[in-house]
Amino acid sequence: MEKIEGKVAKILDEYSIVINIGRNHGVVDGMVFAVFIQSDEEVKDPDSSEVLGKLEHIKEHVFVAHVQDKFSTCVAGEKGSPCEEHESHGAQTLSGAMMAESMPGSSGSNKLSSERLNVNTSQISGIPQLGPISVGDMVRAVEVNG
Repeated sequence: MEKIEGKVAKILDEYSIVINIGRNHGVVDGMVFAVFIQSDEEVKDPDSSEVLGKLEHIKEHVFVAHVQDKFSTCVAGEKGSPCEEHESHGAQTLSGAMMAESMPGSSGSNKLSSERLNVNTSQISGIPQLGPISVGDMVRAVEVNG
């Protein structure tokens, strides 16, 4: 499967964003996207010193509520909710409920896991503060096993 990538094009409100890819790019309703930024710091192979790439830091996962030809509207929450998201009263109520549901988990730090690893603490580089979702942030479709 080819990667479907784009960027945040517009922030509609605290519950929904528009991404600059749509039906013409293979986007379908219910598709999940990761909103992320890429670090400037390169990751190198410790043996060959080959540059492996740059770290990606996930800000949020969103799902597509409405697809148009060249762009899509995405909201916070879980895949598999009702299809009325594009109706304004439905979107506000549904999105509000999703936002409230997701708030407790989002109040923590940027750690991916709560389990601590036994690492050499002198080599910790740190995870950057991500900040809010912004226009221009990158998005990539997430493959969901189901």
